[in-house]
Amino acid sequence: MDYSIVEIKIVNMNILKENILLKLAFFTTLMLVLISSPSNIYANYNDPDKVPELTVENVKAAIIEAGIQHPEIVLKQAILETGWLKCTKCSLTRNNIFGFYYKKKYISFDNWLDCVDYYKRWQDRHYKGGDYYQFLKDVGYATSPTYVQKLKQIKVH
Repeated sequence: MDYSIVEIKIVNMNILKENILLKLAFFTTLMLVLISSPSNIYANYNDPDKVPELTVENVKAAIIEAGIQHPEIVLKQAILETGWLKCTKCSLTRNNIFGFYYKKKYISFDNWLDCVDYYKRWQDRHYKGGDYYQFLKDVGYATSPTYVQKLKQIKVH
């Protein structure tokens, strides 16, 4: 078979066009899925009136909805870090219910639900399975040597 250079270029251009169209379709579909599927039922609430009240029950529901592993322990972390969600001179003033900090300053969130989403991303990056209390010790989550002991003492009904 003897193809001319023009015929080969036309075939290559058609293959290239099909490849580009397939990639475009894939990325368009992916973007639609990402836009229409928030990570949890509360995601993307920038309107403070639409963010649920900060209660133990609502935090527990948001933790579970976000798919955070070991939700009972994580809820206890929020309770310990914020004094049962009532502290006035802690990370809670920055909607930071888990006490996350960077460069010795608490990270600020638009609302407490954004902090729950941040915890999920943090956990996905760092937690690889096993005893969660031991993980919190190993990763240096808290500076207090009695942090895990304090978590275990919290009773949530």
